[in-house]
Amino acid sequence: MTSELMADWQSRTIDGIRTRRAVESDWAALRQRYARAFGGVKTHDFEAWKRQFRLEDIAIVEDTGGAGDPRLVGTAAILRSTVTVPGGAQLSVAACAQGMVATTHQKRGIYAKVQAELMAIAMETAADVFAAMPGPGGSYAYVGVTTHTRRLRIDRARAKLRVSEPDPSTVREAGFDESVDELRRIYARWQRLTPGALDRGESWWPSSISPHAFVIVHPDGYVVYELTGNTVLVKDFCAVTVAAHRELLRCLLGQGEYAEILMDTAVDDPTPLLLEDSRAAATTGIEAGVWGWILNLPKAVAVREFRADFHGVIEIADPWGLSSGTYRLDVTGGHGTWTPAGGAAPDLRIGPLELTTAYFGAHTVGELERAGRVEELTPDAVAALDRALTPARKPFNTTPF
Repeated sequence: MTSELMADWQSRTIDGIRTRRAVESDWAALRQRYARAFGGVKTHDFEAWKRQFRLEDIAIVEDTGGAGDPRLVGTAAILRSTVTVPGGAQLSVAACAQGMVATTHQKRGIYAKVQAELMAIAMETAADVFAAMPGPGGSYAYVGVTTHTRRLRIDRARAKLRVSEPDPSTVREAGFDESVDELRRIYARWQRLTPGALDRGESWWPSSISPHAFVIVHPDGYVVYELTGNTVLVKDFCAVTVAAHRELLRCLLGQGEYAEILMDTAVDDPTPLLLEDSRAAATTGIEAGVWGWILNLPKAVAVREFRADFHGVIEIADPWGLSSGTYRLDVTGGHGTWTPAGGAAPDLRIGPLELTTAYFGAHTVGELERAGRVEELTPDAVAALDRALTPARKPFNTTPF
């Protein structure tokens, strides 16, 4: 599968610049480049961090024009994972990670070459979804938002749990090393309940969680947190049941010598509603998390859960030529099919970014239409597709890449 976008990127020639895949001897140069671009790889175990990647999934850009050996001036990698879609099924993901270009080589089209190589890698992996987490300095025009993160600040002194039935389950403090297997099992349960959430490979845990972090474990949930200044900083919070959520929150509120609790949640997470006064949990921001582009729409439609029937023709207006066309979406009893529509007249027109966003539920089709990003061609087509795609819960991801 190719696209006009990839063809344009791949056709660009930059004097003295060579693109290739990584080999084992590149790790030292990669780590040095990451240190300059990101202040170092934020990991507690670099060897574990490395094991998350395959060398053939890392793109290297070298400057061969100077004296001496070629210099690594740009890189990005594909991280292979899976993502939960509404209803609990999994799609394979090629996630763009560690993308950067040296400050000495920016504004020369090098990152376009890197992105072309990454898309080629994604195609080689036969991924269903291409994903990215753009930094604050830029974004990718060809991916749409698939998850949002709500940042909460809980005033610990004001926050009181609502009266509820006591939880008979055992909750305990634990060390990371002794509890990591249990955390993995709980996270796997939570991930499959949460649209937009990425799977975590075995190497993710020692790479991403400090062995010195505090851990509280419930049979149906856990919280990993750190204590800094006057703040309880939640690093990872998973609750499969309301009882687990309430009990873990009770334990966090028991940190009497700290003034605030900071935690990231889904937009529709119930944390504020578990308090007597929901205003004690203030939203300090809502940010886009994962961005994506669905590469395999027939499979994505087939495994997703739909909440209403829909029968119509959708035109994909793809400016990059990867998924353009007219398709028939038929949804009956929660199950859908996606097939070419031939010469049938479309009922609505939508871009691949917008379709990806609506598929995961980060934004509704109605919201996108009001922003001028979906065009209704048949009356009530937008409302009907909106009802079919709106998920039971908002998408959320807690696994950065």
